[in-house]
Amino acid sequence: MRFDPGLLNPMQAAGGASCISHTYYFNDSEKSLGTVYSGMVLLSFSDELSAEQATTVVERHGFIEALGQPVQSNSARLYPAKLAPGLSCRQVEVALAEISKDPAVGYAAPYFESAGGQLLGVSNEFIVTVEQGRQPAAQVLKHLSAATNTEIVSALSEDTFVLRADKNSRGNALEMANFFYKQPFIKHAEPDFVVSLAM
Repeated sequence: MRFDPGLLNPMQAAGGASCISHTYYFNDSEKSLGTVYSGMVLLSFSDELSAEQATTVVERHGFIEALGQPVQSNSARLYPAKLAPGLSCRQVEVALAEISKDPAVGYAAPYFESAGGQLLGVSNEFIVTVEQGRQPAAQVLKHLSAATNTEIVSALSEDTFVLRADKNSRGNALEMANFFYKQPFIKHAEPDFVVSLAM
């Protein structure tokens, strides 16, 4: 049975709304990612689920055709998931919100297509550097992670940390990196990307 993109959300299926162009910060300058890629998303599942069980989970969602081979971040096993053809970037954003409601899904984020044709998936992690000499870095990040429902994964140095987002955070790792970047005492924040081939 072929998936009908109109079934995803009749309110937004018409595609009348324009797609949002996304950016992130790198070396104090804003970098454009463009709009969400419509062919694939990145998912993680509850830790106890096997690849076979994860496949069973996505079979409940008609807009996902297949799961690719998982990639391990510091804090999750991330699966590229091929989407049914014909979705607009707005429908992909609706699909991400929809699949995040599944109790077995721990994280859902988009891919973007780079100018060179690479697919960049927003992993569940982002890197944050706190300004030196202001406040203790751990204290600054503890406050921000509590406010955003993110979690400190590891320290790369005394002022640089890896944090993780999940579906209960105030946004995916791209959105959280951009949020942290704009906060006082933060010197640098950027998302970690998973580079994938189209499925």
